[in-house]
Amino acid sequence: MSSEELLELINMTKKEIKEQTILKEHIENFYHIWQNDKGVYLTYLPAPDKPKGRKPISASTSDKLERKIISFYLKLEMQEQEAEEKEKLSTLRAIYPQWLKLKGLETTATSYIRRIDDDWKAYYLNDAIIDKDIREFTKADLKEWALTKIRGKSLTKKQYYNMALIIRHSLDYAVDRGMLPSNPYNDFKIDGKLFRKVKKPNDDTQVFLTTERPLIEAEAWQDFHDNGYVTALAIPLAFQTGVRLGELTAIKETDICQNGKYLHIQRMAQKLERQRPDGTWYPATWITVEHVKTSASDRYIYLTEEARRILKIIMDANAESGSYDEGFLFMQSGKHITPVAILSRIRKYCNHINTMQKGIHKIRKTYISSLLDAGININEVRKMAGHEDERTTLHNYTFNRAVTSQNEEDLEKALAS
Repeated sequence: MSSEELLELINMTKKEIKEQTILKEHIENFYHIWQNDKGVYLTYLPAPDKPKGRKPISASTSDKLERKIISFYLKLEMQEQEAEEKEKLSTLRAIYPQWLKLKGLETTATSYIRRIDDDWKAYYLNDAIIDKDIREFTKADLKEWALTKIRGKSLTKKQYYNMALIIRHSLDYAVDRGMLPSNPYNDFKIDGKLFRKVKKPNDDTQVFLTTERPLIEAEAWQDFHDNGYVTALAIPLAFQTGVRLGELTAIKETDICQNGKYLHIQRMAQKLERQRPDGTWYPATWITVEHVKTSASDRYIYLTEEARRILKIIMDANAESGSYDEGFLFMQSGKHITPVAILSRIRKYCNHINTMQKGIHKIRKTYISSLLDAGININEVRKMAGHEDERTTLHNYTFNRAVTSQNEEDLEKALAS
């Protein structure tokens, strides 16, 4: 007998034992089975809603009646198990881990799941609401809770929506599981005037000023010439392409196309977060994935003459050192680098020129601001940046790169009679 056949036999035996136990308990604890003068088999089944707490059932044969009895109790057992499950999942504390697991199956961005869990710890873990019965939640109670959070923690609009996502989606999950008829958190809105206003940051904190950029690039070139660090050249290349940090480290030589004039951005480095069974998180690692952030992020970026020159120097250096790791452009000691390698270099350069710390994202903002300053059409800039909407480009990536003296000079010229 094969293992599959043995398993099937065991399962059949268990099923038969269970059914015989059901029939025995029914007869011993509830009602006997009898046959009337017409040959019909009868018994009673428990029915709390009936006057005598029971209801009659009948069948033409003993086997058919037994099947009805067994089906009744199996269905009753299933209903009791479902009720127990609903009872177990009657609080946010119980629902949250299951909802988060489902959320994790819906995305490849594990850092997003980690951020949600950080918000759970920050806003919910020590809040009494997570142990209240969700079936008792009302619109008024939840609105008061939300307003108290906003005022108590002085939340911005973004912080609030990140926080509220957890309770809103957890209750949606409860609705889908049949634990709630509807989600009361969807029945109210928060007045936007109640959120803490976020002042737009100063331009010099968001981009490299026209006086800073050449100093940073000089640091990178010096690092390359003195130490042979190809990774250093990721900095000047970023100023020429405006790519995201994850996209920058994932570039391969084969991505250079159309006679060397364009760079195809089609993959990225992504942080991989993994949660331990106890709810804590393992140290994050980096992986390269064969997709980008959004559909608009899969794009072709024009390579300027300077960008082409930088790429040639990088590829020549790789060829000379014999470095090759699946064709990736940026390597160190023959191995493909992670974003951390680039971040450590730019931090070092900022320290050397005595300016505040600014990363690759600030270089990206510098690139976009430079294109707009040069009069490039906003839709073309949006495409080069890999944005879905030009409003994102204009509202979040446009800053003044000029120093104060240059601004004053430009104002004088603009207002001269």
